[in-house]
Amino acid sequence: MFDAIIIGGGHNALVASNYLAQRFKKILVLEQRFQVGGAASTEELFPGFKFSRFSYLCSLLRPQIIKDLALFENGMKLHKRSISSMTVTKQKEYLLMNSDPKFNQEQIAKFSKADSLAFKDYNDFLSDIIDIWSRLQDNYPLDFSLNNKSLKYDQFYKAFKIAYEFKQLRYKYNDYFAFTQKSSSQFLNQWFESDLLKGTLITDGIIGEMIGVDTPASAYVLLHHVMGELFPNSKGEWAFVEGGMGKISQILQKVAEQRGVQIQCNSNVSEIIISEGQAKGVLLSDGTKLMSNLVISSCTPKVTFQKLIKESYHEIDQKYFQSIKHIEYNGACTKFNFAVSEVPKFTCFQNTEFENYLPGTLHLGCESVDQLRKGYLEVLNGASFSQNLFVDMVIPTMHDKTLAPNGQHIVQCLVQYTPYKAGWNQQKKQELTEYVIDFISSYAPNFKKSILFQDVLTPLDIENILGMTEGNIFHGSLTLDRLYANRPTNGYHSYGTPIKGLYLCGSGTHPGGGVMGAPGRNAAQFILSQS
Repeated sequence: MFDAIIIGGGHNALVASNYLAQRFKKILVLEQRFQVGGAASTEELFPGFKFSRFSYLCSLLRPQIIKDLALFENGMKLHKRSISSMTVTKQKEYLLMNSDPKFNQEQIAKFSKADSLAFKDYNDFLSDIIDIWSRLQDNYPLDFSLNNKSLKYDQFYKAFKIAYEFKQLRYKYNDYFAFTQKSSSQFLNQWFESDLLKGTLITDGIIGEMIGVDTPASAYVLLHHVMGELFPNSKGEWAFVEGGMGKISQILQKVAEQRGVQIQCNSNVSEIIISEGQAKGVLLSDGTKLMSNLVISSCTPKVTFQKLIKESYHEIDQKYFQSIKHIEYNGACTKFNFAVSEVPKFTCFQNTEFENYLPGTLHLGCESVDQLRKGYLEVLNGASFSQNLFVDMVIPTMHDKTLAPNGQHIVQCLVQYTPYKAGWNQQKKQELTEYVIDFISSYAPNFKKSILFQDVLTPLDIENILGMTEGNIFHGSLTLDRLYANRPTNGYHSYGTPIKGLYLCGSGTHPGGGVMGAPGRNAAQFILSQS
């Protein structure tokens, strides 16, 4: 009999196990794959080349988790990038950005003087919203729904406390509320005129989601990608983790095991055992029963409630489970992992210092907002993948020399739009692969002949390997109706469920996806508050 059983060994599950170990002695984490980490994993797919196979950059990991679990002290090393964003074109133009306001102003002024002056105000506006959201990220949501049978006065106290803390921002409330309703294109149009700048920034508003630049309320997705606080006094910066993203998971595993947590890989859960509305344990696919009155799932809501529990238990709260059934997933991205013999040589960087040095995220195919708009419309009209696709590319070996043989490199790309519902098969996958390689080569002519190895993961592959429903990297859409206390649906403080003793701790809960850890920490806090 275990004090707690956690289904899945992704980073959120590992974070939750670390915090729960403060009180519980016998905690078991069950991971279906050969290693922990889920999407935060490092794999040697080709001899000598170690890939962050799924997630590939770190920014959203919460500072409190880093501090509480002593991640730096336990070996986490970050590579901060001198240039964070590199938007390339097929001509001689390019746009670079980093955390230096003066540098950004000079770069943007190449395309628009007015935009260069507006950029600081734009960042200040987002920074204020991040300050608000940051206070909400690190706590479980307040729940004033009818599902909360034990509404306590401390919730009202917390609500008033939050309102008081936001008092100094009251003069901007209308602006912030309007922001949440806008599409990414509407939001950026009010600030800027340069198409290249807007195309660069707008990718954060659509990446990972099957939405377009004009989708209402999509501006929040943009915020989600820039609200990281990994480095002090610098919001929205992304960094490479030495050893790949799997290093974070390895450290979380080490710390958890030091706290007495038992972690078991190659253990596939086929059913959550429930008796009289109470979770009692899990059944493994090999027939093994493991018992506990506390079961925590880091899987997507669909996997948890439509695969791991019997539908008859949905009668406990029909409204809750009906809402769960209607969560949108439909992953939009394909991940490409390449081993290459040399650095891609982009035409626009010829005879510059960046001809052989590409430290930041390269943006291809976003020279204009209209290109991205067309790409979305193409797949809406039935294309398996967009001809007007865009590519987010990183080369981690520019910073981390431990990942590949000397002089050779890893190139990793997230490619959109390649929707899950395209009905992927080997032929379509091959067509996409050829198109993407040719597309990249149209910007960097040497790329195609430099490829030594390729690993291509469509949304269907991501679902099959990781169990992420429809390959959605956020465990469910980040629409306004699926945020805060409504993530995954209304009630139970996000992490609770209608079934006693069954909780959620994955990215399908508040505050959402990315290698953040907040869902795991918040879920543990909530569980400890109930016990």
